[in-house]
Amino acid sequence: MTYLSAKKIYPGNWTVPLNGWYKNIDTTGGSTNNASKAGPTSVLAVPGYRYFQTRGYVPVTWASGSATTSGQTMAVIVPSPYRQDDTRTDITGMVISGSSAQGAYVYRSAISVASGWGDNRAASGVYAATGNVISFGRNNAGSPTAASGVGESVIQANLTSTVSGDAATKIFFSGTSQAFGTDPFLTATGAAGVTNTNVYYKATSATTFSVFAKGAANDTAVSGGVYISDADVAAGLVGYLAVEVCYIRPDDAPNYEDIDSYLNNRTVSTN
Repeated sequence: MTYLSAKKIYPGNWTVPLNGWYKNIDTTGGSTNNASKAGPTSVLAVPGYRYFQTRGYVPVTWASGSATTSGQTMAVIVPSPYRQDDTRTDITGMVISGSSAQGAYVYRSAISVASGWGDNRAASGVYAATGNVISFGRNNAGSPTAASGVGESVIQANLTSTVSGDAATKIFFSGTSQAFGTDPFLTATGAAGVTNTNVYYKATSATTFSVFAKGAANDTAVSGGVYISDADVAAGLVGYLAVEVCYIRPDDAPNYEDIDSYLNNRTVSTN
């Protein structure tokens, strides 16, 4: 049989999607987030490993004339879950962190054009130059990366379209359009088994993910831009590019708080 849809269930007390908005807090009254705890939410699903899911979006509000300046390299907004608390603002810039000892192993990347719920917020879709892709992936000092590097196609999702846009040189990406990075799972044996496209990408430092307009998946420079129609701009609508990156990190080694409740602290009886 073929399933029409699938329902997500969560282990333990994981009852909502994980959130990458959370970050360490400042404990000294300065500008450095230096707390040793907190940070993005994760689930300790497999003992010893933490699983992270970070979602965000890019609001596309500009028309074609400003697409080259506004819609080529786009920072991702990681939304605050506290919509009614203006002191807990959104994070602009999607960053995941890893180290050489505890790398962040990315296993999923995805991008879609949000379709909206008929609430007069979302544009019907977004536009780009004919042949271009809308790419969600690693930001290399302000530039996109090629999808051909080791693990790069896993952390890079490239949205393509063959639908004609509002001019001969433009294409249209309708709402519900989606794209995914490759899966880091082996499906062949021998020399064809392990390739650049099916191994995890290991992030060993803070790594920023952005959305880019570029000519092809392997391009390392931006090209053209992403925009919405003039009519949608006039109506105050927004084209939303929704993105997601998921990764695994080894958990911290056990510390004092993990053993203190088991340490001897008995009162010696005199009887």
